[in-house]
This record gives sequence, structure tokens and C-alpha cells, in this order.
Amino acid sequence: MIVFKSCRNFWRVAVLAFLMFAAGTASVFAGPDEDYAAGMIQYERNDFTNAMPLMRKAADAGHVKAMIILATMLDAAEVDDQAATYYRKAADAGSLDGVYGLATMYASGDGVKKDVQEARNLIIRAAEGGHQQATWVLAQAYIRGELGIPEDQRSGKDALKWITLAADKEFLPALEALEKAYRSGGYGLAQDIAKADELKLKINKHRGVTEKKPRRRGEKK
Repeated sequence: MIVFKSCRNFWRVAVLAFLMFAAGTASVFAGPDEDYAAGMIQYERNDFTNAMPLMRKAADAGHVKAMIILATMLDAAEVDDQAATYYRKAADAGSLDGVYGLATMYASGDGVKKDVQEARNLIIRAAEGGHQQATWVLAQAYIRGELGIPEDQRSGKDALKWITLAADKEFLPALEALEKAYRSGGYGLAQDIAKADELKLKINKHRGVTEKKPRRRGEKK
């Protein structure tokens, strides 16, 4: 009886020791999904020191979302060559965020040789895939003449296409450009005051402007 009790205690100690060992080594054997999840906890706490190695481990194991977060942190830390590398890896894996991130690197010349044409090509690629921020940036480029867009193309069909898509995604500068175009007949559009007024209401809503109703004669202020 005493021997049996001693054996039982031995196995309890052994099991406890195993559990403690497993808990201590869980992070070592964690897969990329677990590393990404643990890294996101640190990232959302703004603890980039602990987030970065977890994200790098997941990214190097092929986790695409980890590549984007890691590239973002590296970009913010001005480790531009590595940021561009991870954005490119994510882009090659089909991530639109990766395509857009790489475009920003080419636009600024950080981590890669500055190439505005390549930046524009990548932004178009991301926008055609439905990336909202890329769509906004492309529309703004047509409105302001950025990303090397030739002057004679700023009022053509491509300009109208991207400005309209950005307006549909509630991008204020695009709404303003489209409202002006309908009011004056720009971008090859027929003048449409009713459509312009409809867009004006959306613009005012974005700006927090309340339309005042005209007072009738005799009404007090």
C-alpha cells in the first residue's frame, strides 16, 4: 500500500513537471498562426520590441499577415530595406496590402530606388483588386497631378473612373471633384445640377455641415 502511494505521488510529480515544461516551451514549438496571434497582442499594446521577433518568426514561416505587420513596424523604424523586402514577399503571396505597401516604398524611394512609374503601376494593381486606400490615392493622384500622371490624362476617362470609384468609397476629395464636374461638365460628363446637388449633400454630411432651411417671410430668427 505504501509502495502504491509512493508511485502515485511520483506520477503526479512527473505529470506536473511535464505540464510546466510544456508551458515553458510552448512558444518555441508554436506555429506561425500562434506566433502571429501572440505578436498581435504585443503590437496592439504598442510593445513593438516583443511584437517584432514574433512577427518575424511567423513571417519567415510564410504567414502573410505577419509579413505586413512586420513590414509596417520596420518601415516606422526606418529599416527600409527590410520593410520593402517583406512588403514584396506579401505582394508576391497575393496580398493587396503588400502591393500597396511596396508602392509607397517606390513612391518615396525608401528601401528601394525611387520609381514613380512603378509606384503607380503597383497602386493601380492594388486598386484594381479593390484595395480602398490604393483607390483613394489613385483618385487623388488624378485630381492633384501626382504619381507622374500626365496633365492631358487628368481629365480623361481613367481619371473619371478612379475618381468615381473613390467617391463611391466616400473619399471626400473625390466627392468634391465629382460634384464640381457635374456642376460644370468636367471629365467629359454632361452637366447635371441635380446630381451635383446630391453630391453636395454628401460632402456637407462628411464635413458635419447642416443645411439650413430658408425662413419664410415673417418667421422669427
